[in-house]
Amino acid sequence: MFNNLEYLIFLVFAFTNVIAGLTTYLYCPESGGRSFEENQEFFDDAKEAGTWRVSKVRKGDFKYMPYPKPDGQDGETQPLLRRVADQAS
Repeated sequence: MFNNLEYLIFLVFAFTNVIAGLTTYLYCPESGGRSFEENQEFFDDAKEAGTWRVSKVRKGDFKYMPYPKPDGQDGETQPLLRRVADQAS
């Protein structure tokens, strides 16, 4: 494939990356900083809602990383760049 398509191979990879990116954005919940049980809630709620679109399950609650933790403590649920910014100032 590399020999026959030459530079057009870029378009094949670009197209597959666009499809993978859209699929990830639409159908994969943000699981960072959530426990297994919290992630399982998404799949249970998605089953009840009849859709796997993250924005349609519990009004998009699983679209973003939980920050800060509900109990107010620092931890791994905080985005790395936010923690670095806090330490630098």
